[in-house]
Amino acid sequence: MSTDLPSRIGMTPEKRAGPRSVSEGIAAWWRGGRWLGALSVFLIFLAWQAVATFALVPAALLPGPSEVLAAFADIVRNGYRETSLWENAAATLWRCGAGFVLACLTGVPLGLAMGYSGKVRAASNYVVQFMRPLPPLSYLILLILWLGTGDASKIALLYLTAFPIVASSAMAGVWATKLQRIQAARSLGAGEWQIFRHVVFPSALPLVFTGARIALAAAFSTVVAAELMAATDGLGWMVFSASRFLRNDVIIVGILVLGVLGMALGRLLLSADRKIVHWRGVD
Repeated sequence: MSTDLPSRIGMTPEKRAGPRSVSEGIAAWWRGGRWLGALSVFLIFLAWQAVATFALVPAALLPGPSEVLAAFADIVRNGYRETSLWENAAATLWRCGAGFVLACLTGVPLGLAMGYSGKVRAASNYVVQFMRPLPPLSYLILLILWLGTGDASKIALLYLTAFPIVASSAMAGVWATKLQRIQAARSLGAGEWQIFRHVVFPSALPLVFTGARIALAAAFSTVVAAELMAATDGLGWMVFSASRFLRNDVIIVGILVLGVLGMALGRLLLSADRKIVHWRGVD
């Protein structure tokens, strides 16, 4: 029986912070079975190399790791169509970050208010729940017509993608607050603002961060799709442009860079979650 989840629940903040030395980190990495992830990645690249070596798939359709590595080195040195890899990555991250931050700045307060106030929920819930299941790209044509082909339309699209997810998660976090804690605070003479600040808000933060991670992943996948239309830079644009010239090596480079950046953003938000919400899983 796996003990991964119970080992995380009830940990002290010091234990959640992880090992304090390199040797402890390596030992924890080995005991936790994290080496299996590295092994799986190695086996995937080994299978990829075997397919390329034995020509199981035509090289024009699936270039080998060496060809992709050469394409990556060339793009790093010379860029792609007069745009460097760093400029494309920065453009994608800027659009994703701007839309996501704006969604958090507006969606989290609204979601908390919706969860705490029945009147705010009655006024806003239908709109938020209507937006949540809509495919984000259904907005794109209208946004381009309204805001043009620049960054404004793409940031607005990402905002509309992340906003309902963040707001719904914040509202659910308020509802997850245990009634006994609120009653205990009231019995001690706490006012409504004190109850919200010291009881409801800390109780809601775990779900707020969970929703933020989901919203960030949704926004990151949407920005790539948005860059397929009316864009002159960005990793999504690079992949789409390479597909028009049958540069499958460049396409794979773009996919790998997107995957690494997506993982890095997720890990960054997860690290912030662990440092800020150190009481997660502790009653």
